[in-house]
Amino acid sequence: MERGPVPEAVIELDISTPWEPPDAPRSRPARGRPGRRLAAGLAVLAVAALLPAAAAGPHRLAPAYSSNFQVLAVNAGGGRFIVSRYSGATKPTLVALDARDGRTLWQRPVEPDENLAAVDEQGPLVQVERADENGVQAGLIRALDAETGAVRWERTQVRMVGLTPAGLVLVWQLPGPGEPAPGGFDTSYGSPDDPQTALPLLPHRERYAALDRRTGAVVWSVEVPPGTVPAIFMVDHPRILGFSELDEHGVLRVRDPGSGAVTGTYQLQRSGVVARHQAGVPGQVVVWPPGKQGVDVFDLASGRRLWHWAGEAPAWNGPVPCLRVRYCIFGASGTDVLDAATGARLWRASGYSALMSDSGDRLLMYRQVANEFHPDDIAAFDSRGALLWRRQGWLLAIDNYRFMSLPGPFVWRPVSNTAAIVGRIDPADGSVAVFGRSEDFYGSPQCAATGDRVGCLALGVLHVWPRP
Repeated sequence: MERGPVPEAVIELDISTPWEPPDAPRSRPARGRPGRRLAAGLAVLAVAALLPAAAAGPHRLAPAYSSNFQVLAVNAGGGRFIVSRYSGATKPTLVALDARDGRTLWQRPVEPDENLAAVDEQGPLVQVERADENGVQAGLIRALDAETGAVRWERTQVRMVGLTPAGLVLVWQLPGPGEPAPGGFDTSYGSPDDPQTALPLLPHRERYAALDRRTGAVVWSVEVPPGTVPAIFMVDHPRILGFSELDEHGVLRVRDPGSGAVTGTYQLQRSGVVARHQAGVPGQVVVWPPGKQGVDVFDLASGRRLWHWAGEAPAWNGPVPCLRVRYCIFGASGTDVLDAATGARLWRASGYSALMSDSGDRLLMYRQVANEFHPDDIAAFDSRGALLWRRQGWLLAIDNYRFMSLPGPFVWRPVSNTAAIVGRIDPADGSVAVFGRSEDFYGSPQCAATGDRVGCLALGVLHVWPRP
């Protein structure tokens, strides 16, 4: 994304000197740990009455406006902030705010078991999931109009999987009345309580459908038979990049998630039950055999196994495509980068185990250690493993930073027991452009951006600034 001129409200700070944040004020306990990425089960709980912009602090960094009253979640799209609040004592309400000035555009009550599944330019998608006294699942998806919040369409007995590049809504169809529910894990390969064991599901039939985003009509559908394992490839939930199926005979079918058409069929030199599989680097696929057998990487053209990764706990960990032609393995103590042809370890980012972004020629990573939910140690590595830069003292505004369509994630740091500044880190050199300050900002902020506004939520208050 090409960067325009730096607006007046943006200042550059030299953050090469490590910084230690002050102790949290005892009268203001920090909020609980928010989710690491936007999930389909993000709870819709709470939102907002407008407050005057903060008067204290440098005027040019003060919020354009703020919104209070138990704002617990914020998402953005189409020039709107989609937030939630409690209306009265306990009644949850979903509210759309005009991102430019904070005006309430619409609001609607939230049903029990209704969760926000996604937000895009066309409005929110909400998922309702319920189970009766016998454990039989029922649910539906509702598409809300971006302008009014009215229900544009809904479809029953489905669960949202994600959004395709063609703008379709991919759903998994729940079993209908009288149909058997999918079984559990096949425990003949080990215990479900053993994190080192990859277990397949018992054979069952799965059905998927891709729905038109505007009308809810089925564009394409597929039924995956028993013994065949589907895989949905995502980089950032809920954005779907690929759909494939692998059967017990080693036949891999790759589908276009936009049309559902089979774009490639490959015969792998393997047979037997599959625990799971996923897309590899171009021309490869990664397969988890059941049990404690590690992971196999296959060449699609020849079908032969190229190499085997012995694996480490937990079993779901394994090679993930990164840096275009490499694999990354994210472990508890660091990240290993492997050669795609041989599986040999090329280099290791020791201590950095969580990925923020992968631009293809560099990895932006941070330390994620036990009981540290706001890591303040960020580093960039090039494709050869050279450390390009390292920054400390800035905390991630976690949750939605990978969806911002900005050239860098949002970061923040306290400047007193109650005030904080907010900025955007540049992946090129690690510099931070500060665009906002609040005198009442402490906790676990979450930021979202749309149009020319950035909103950051902390301690139940949504602060909004011009987008840098």
